[in-house]
Amino acid sequence: MKTSARSELRLRIPSGSRVFCISHKDDPDGLASAALIRCATRCLFSLTGYEDLERILADAPRDLDWLVLTDLGLNEKRKVISDLPAIAKHVLYVDHHLLSPESKEALRKARVIVRHSLSDCTSVLVWDLLRGQLPGRAISLAAYGAVTDPPVPGRLTRQVMLKTSWNLDAYEGHLLALALSSPKCTDLLREEIVRRLSSLQMPHEMRAVRRLADQQAARMLKLQKQLYDRAEVKGRVAIVRGGRLALGTSAELLLGVPNVVAALVYRPADSPTRTRISVRGTDECGRHLGKLLDRLARKFGGEGGGHMLAAGAMVPSSRLQGFLRLFVRQIGR
Repeated sequence: MKTSARSELRLRIPSGSRVFCISHKDDPDGLASAALIRCATRCLFSLTGYEDLERILADAPRDLDWLVLTDLGLNEKRKVISDLPAIAKHVLYVDHHLLSPESKEALRKARVIVRHSLSDCTSVLVWDLLRGQLPGRAISLAAYGAVTDPPVPGRLTRQVMLKTSWNLDAYEGHLLALALSSPKCTDLLREEIVRRLSSLQMPHEMRAVRRLADQQAARMLKLQKQLYDRAEVKGRVAIVRGGRLALGTSAELLLGVPNVVAALVYRPADSPTRTRISVRGTDECGRHLGKLLDRLARKFGGEGGGHMLAAGAMVPSSRLQGFLRLFVRQIGR
């Protein structure tokens, strides 16, 4: 089967195929993508962060008919891409992160089937790709990703939002997003959420999701004031060291600081020698933050990427201050 990145690509994965899906674990878009694949194929699945993908792939089942990767950003991971054909007869990659020409060529050489767009979130792309195998109600899973991911202008996103209840799916999607941002949301619970979503159970019907979302909403109100008090404003950027709250969520809260067009939150990663960074921005920052963090992180020996107004990076802790100074300079005063 030839590689394709056409926006209109559709697939039908044969019934009874051995399918394994790996998807992003931190937001509704990633979980909804995995749930849509499972709803269509009854696949096994695993959830992971961007930095743990290689470990999950090493432990993935072999002799698969299909390996499906969703919402995981393979940009510049050419060694990972070249190893994919050894895992399954067919490899499908669905994503909405930046993808360089070199990475696209690596995917083509590896004969990976690609559905990629910067204009629609991954769950919307998965829904459209497999809509022939999905029940009608599954479109709501795509809506959960669309309403909680950074805003995009895609035709498919508009189609999904027009075909679903904005108020209901916005409520369900943000309920799920709040629960997933809680430090009490374990990997086991995330997997259970995917299983329930794949059977078209709604987030408000999951007691644990409702409870964590309520707790997290109250916690965020308290933490926002703490973030404001601790933040250092440099030029048009608010910067703070993060706590236990998800970095992306902290950065979103920090954008409310007056006269700020970008917010950056950082904290040590699993290893103290590396620091994780999350950035959120407004239209006024005038930069594609994903491209900017990709370039700056490479300059300081790390890696980064993301979307127009939401991005992340991992850099050596010893070079963090240099990264911060250059980021502030790039955003401007």
